[in-house]
Amino acid sequence: MKSKKIICAVMAAAMVASMALASCGESSSSTAEASSKTSSSSSSTDSTTAVKTEEKTTRDLNAVADKLKDSLDDAVKGTMTKFDETRIDRMIGVKKELYKEAVCYVDASGATAHEIDCFEANDENAAKEIESALKTRIENQKNAFKDYVPAEMTKLNDPVLVVDGCYVFLCLSNNNDKAKEIIG
Repeated sequence: MKSKKIICAVMAAAMVASMALASCGESSSSTAEASSKTSSSSSSTDSTTAVKTEEKTTRDLNAVADKLKDSLDDAVKGTMTKFDETRIDRMIGVKKELYKEAVCYVDASGATAHEIDCFEANDENAAKEIESALKTRIENQKNAFKDYVPAEMTKLNDPVLVVDGCYVFLCLSNNNDKAKEIIG
């Protein structure tokens, strides 16, 4: 019985790692495209007031995700893999048509439940749908980890899930206070 669990755990970790490696190159180009789109849209604004308003409401998802990732233990940081749109849909359960931008890091080793998900939804209704999908993701992870690595239930039972207008953030880590501080 115990050997079956170990074999399943090794197979799951291998699957996650292979999926992580399969699309490593795609995420950086989409991030660059998103950055250039953001730059061009803000530079086309004529009014100084409009630019200031946009700056107040716009969040840099890459900066938030990277700060959250940097707050993790060094051993965990090395296993975090950035997901592309396909894996965000397939693994996390959030459809591309719900968001403008997303930055998601997941522990590719499969040994921990560490996860960072940052979304800019198309609108507040889409943000609610993303929140719902992330709650489902948390429940699925609870089912996966309860017998596999019960110690991970601590972070899964107390996730940092924040909805702020069109922005949705999820952080599963050992330091909720730091995550809340970074997310704001």
